[in-house]
Amino acid sequence: MDFESDTKLNEDQIIQEGGMESKHEKCIVQTQNGWICGYIDKRDEGTYYKFKSIPYAEPPVGNLRFMPPKCLKPWKNILDCTKDAPLPLSLFVNLDVFGSEDCLYIEVSSPNIKPDEPLPVMFWIGSCNFVFYIDSILDPTHLNNQGIVFVRCGFRLGPFGFLSINDFSAPGNVGLKDIILALKWVQANISNFGGDPNNVTAFGSGTGGTIVHLMTLSPLAVGLFHKAIVQSSSALNGWSLAKNPVETAMTLAKHLGIKKTDKFEVVEEMRKLSGYNIMKTYCTFFFDKYRVENDVFDSPFKPSIENEFEGQPTFISKSPAKILNSGKFNKVPMMIGTNNVEAKVLQYIKEDFYKDYNKYNEDVKHLVPKSLASVNSDSLRKIGQQILSFYFVGVEKVNEQTQKQYLQFLTDYYFHYYLDKTIRIHSKVSPECPIYYYVLNYAGEWLVPKELEFF
Repeated sequence: MDFESDTKLNEDQIIQEGGMESKHEKCIVQTQNGWICGYIDKRDEGTYYKFKSIPYAEPPVGNLRFMPPKCLKPWKNILDCTKDAPLPLSLFVNLDVFGSEDCLYIEVSSPNIKPDEPLPVMFWIGSCNFVFYIDSILDPTHLNNQGIVFVRCGFRLGPFGFLSINDFSAPGNVGLKDIILALKWVQANISNFGGDPNNVTAFGSGTGGTIVHLMTLSPLAVGLFHKAIVQSSSALNGWSLAKNPVETAMTLAKHLGIKKTDKFEVVEEMRKLSGYNIMKTYCTFFFDKYRVENDVFDSPFKPSIENEFEGQPTFISKSPAKILNSGKFNKVPMMIGTNNVEAKVLQYIKEDFYKDYNKYNEDVKHLVPKSLASVNSDSLRKIGQQILSFYFVGVEKVNEQTQKQYLQFLTDYYFHYYLDKTIRIHSKVSPECPIYYYVLNYAGEWLVPKELEFF
């Protein structure tokens, strides 16, 4: 929306719900869709310009559920963006369902909205298992103190972001397409917040790292960011891509009590249901059945290879491995790596994960991850014995003291192997593009404080 340079603004024009509660000084900025009001947070260590709930797409509710995001219409008054936006409908680590389908909002935190030179921008992409959301505990202050404009967006998670029937009515990957639209918003507007649209780094951890890597492989993301930081997992990880998304969608529908068998009718029925009930049912399905039959780091709803439909954007139409090996992707400088014992997160997400270690002594085949368990029992035992010989050197039996070796094995299998493979392919097909590989094995002052160890 274009505004005349002499547009007169006053606080009475601010769109508010119950009045602006913030006691901070207000800060008004223009975006392409209209004027917004944030606030200035002044502290001893610095001054921060905060904009908490900038809408970047129409709420994806009703007929827009499971559909790609729809561009937002401009507004006329000043929009109050001083309050926290609704979080995506998702799961918290204690398995509570929280959030809202109306979640497509951007948050910007800038150290200076009128710098002498544009500031670098870092665009954070979070999530765990493509359905857990803990971004609300992350504070951008340290990045702002380094002269960086921090941006993050809400995007759809779980079935709302990744349900697919390989058809126009539910094509899949709509959560990723939310992020694409948010990155486009950054390109169009971030200069008004002191940021440099030509210096945007996309970064994320866990399945957020997978999403960042997928962004480098999607034609929709070309030119929307210029550097990437991929933390802990990539698009090549075993859990990053759905193998049969239609079957997963139909299974969820059965758990929801939907009797119809036609996939188009099933999607229409699911659009009529409460979002909360869908997520609650998904949670039960996820933990009562799916995780019993699949690896603990896996998730039912996740990115998928799409069919191409006229008039609708396609995020990826080939496997990440094929796209990488073709050399036809967004070649940007990349930092990629992992923690030395990444699988230690199991201590938080699976109760008593090592308590039944005696089963490995009773039959060594139980050491083999489920994703390798499709071979016969004799082959499984041979693989299990190789794992035992390599990782449990000098130990006759798995015991309470071998937990460290067990976690290192899981880390290598689920994390290090795939990241190493990713780096090797990138180095081979795009040697001209810098790639920085790290393994973090020292926490120091950045150790997670006890008050955040809420798992």
